[in-house]
Amino acid sequence: MITDIISLVFILPGAFMVFSAAVGVVRFRTTMARVHAITKPQTTGLVLMVTGTIIRLIGSPNFGVHERSDIGMLILLTIFALMTSPVTAQRLGRISRLEGLYGGEDDITVNERPARNP
Repeated sequence: MITDIISLVFILPGAFMVFSAAVGVVRFRTTMARVHAITKPQTTGLVLMVTGTIIRLIGSPNFGVHERSDIGMLILLTIFALMTSPVTAQRLGRISRLEGLYGGEDDITVNERPARNP
């Protein structure tokens, strides 16, 4: 019972963060704001949800060998997500800058102007 409550403390905020990331992608207008909405809360929400799931698995009365392999898969999933999310954000930001996809002229600052090709 206690592990169920503790796991819910992690899973519910994680689910809210993932949902807010999805809403941010739909609502934000500029490419950089969308990239931020995809990477930051999505990864944090995933980590919180995986942490809550691991706590729930460990607290289960049927915790055995199969559940240990499930925990290993969840940890690998989290490691790969933490490794690939910053790289994806950096590549999306660089491509959007080179292609001039930041938004309209009134949405961007001087530092965000597209790079000029020689």
